[in-house]
Amino acid sequence: MFENIFLQIGIILGLATLGGILAQVLRQPLIVAFIAVGILLGPSGLGIVAQSSEVELFARLGISLLLFVVGLKLDLHIIRTVGPVALASGLGQVVFTSVVGYLIARLLDMSHITALYVAVTLTFSSTIIIVKLLSDKREVDALHGRIAVGFLIVQDIVVVLVMIGLTAFGQAVDGFSLGKEALMILLRGGLMLLVVGLLMRYVLTGLLHRLAHSIEILMLFAIAWAVLGASAGDALGFSKEVGAFLAGISIASTPYREQVAARLVSLRDFLLLFY
Repeated sequence: MFENIFLQIGIILGLATLGGILAQVLRQPLIVAFIAVGILLGPSGLGIVAQSSEVELFARLGISLLLFVVGLKLDLHIIRTVGPVALASGLGQVVFTSVVGYLIARLLDMSHITALYVAVTLTFSSTIIIVKLLSDKREVDALHGRIAVGFLIVQDIVVVLVMIGLTAFGQAVDGFSLGKEALMILLRGGLMLLVVGLLMRYVLTGLLHRLAHSIEILMLFAIAWAVLGASAGDALGFSKEVGAFLAGISIASTPYREQVAARLVSLRDFLLLFY
């Protein structure tokens, strides 16, 4: 309805503010109000705001900063503590929900392939919404918050592997090609972890120490690092969330993580309005 992107953004921000106030009165999470306002304004609602590349870009930046800030709060010793629990629970949930979803879909007379897609769809949670709720409640640093974040990251990685399998199955690709594709994903993931580890060990601490003389440059670097990490994760075949999360972890063990996280929260919340 409104072709002027500047006016669209103004409408989004204004109505999101009203929705946030209403959510506070009703004691509901802000993210729920913002999603409701987005649905109301979007093409599936009143159509007041059309889908545009600018709004999508803001949303993607907000997602990247959200997972980046979460990664900042999880240094290596915390990951070593909760990692096995998150891995076991994440994989267990994926397997259990997939099996139950498949059986229910078959009972509804769906075909094997359709039931498989439905089962996989039912398996995964919204990383963005859950992490935002934990962040709003200041529970990301709690034990259950750390496990939940690890749980969600495991799900995101499984999504990549499952999509490879479903694509190969749908195209009747032979087992060798499927195994080769999965091996490439593992190699790219290992390479990404290796690069992040080397940067953590030899580069980032010293670089951040030099950049910390100017808080503006430090924040600019942090934003650039989050977006580049998300882009790298996407380019390597993983999700943007995984890439941004690893970017945050890469500087989580430095003395500047709290300073960076505190200053990025407002920008993160602003950009997430467009999600």
